[in-house]
Amino acid sequence: MFECVILAGGFGTRLKSVSGDIPKPMVAVGDEPFLYKLMRKLEADGCSKIILSLYYRSDYIISRINADRPVQCKVQFCVENSPLGTGGALKLAAEYVSQEKFIVLNGDTYQDIDYSDFFDKSVGSDLFISASRVSDCQRYGVLNLDNDLNVMSMSSGGFCGSGYINSGTYVVNTKDVVSFTKEAFSFEADFIQHFDGIFKAYVTNGEFIDIGVPEDYYRACARFS
Repeated sequence: MFECVILAGGFGTRLKSVSGDIPKPMVAVGDEPFLYKLMRKLEADGCSKIILSLYYRSDYIISRINADRPVQCKVQFCVENSPLGTGGALKLAAEYVSQEKFIVLNGDTYQDIDYSDFFDKSVGSDLFISASRVSDCQRYGVLNLDNDLNVMSMSSGGFCGSGYINSGTYVVNTKDVVSFTKEAFSFEADFIQHFDGIFKAYVTNGEFIDIGVPEDYYRACARFS
């Protein structure tokens, strides 16, 4: 069993033409909010507790989830008083974690992986990332891996062609996040850039969908219709 933090506090600016004022993770994909599909996938794979990191329209998300109860596992809400960046939001949410390490993922991405296997394979790593292979890396950060799947570097994007990208899905050590010296910071630009532990990748060819832009949102709708 594992616990998971879902980062779902962003404004979703790039999807406003589709979502309007609805928080991006709550936009309907098929017959239910996209976030519910992530939560159900996590529960099916063995997640015992989901911690939702929220800011934008947090009251709306909390009231919907409390009314709809999309999963049976424990759900907790962690609300930022002001935007703290991905790292700060994660640090705040980590206070709700009861295990030595946990999974973190973004509330606007779907990945076709077994999260239980992903969590189990993180043994021996201080930081673990799911590396998804895509046909076009241009929108994403690209991972440079060695033969032992150590992460040697992460680019910021703009690379044309196929490769392994940063899916935004990690297993992190709770104490490493909680003890980080800053309160408001970027997880990737600040935490990872200064990380000096064992950083390995979980390589997968499974489907990866980021609904952050309309084109991929409609792809998700077709996938889950």
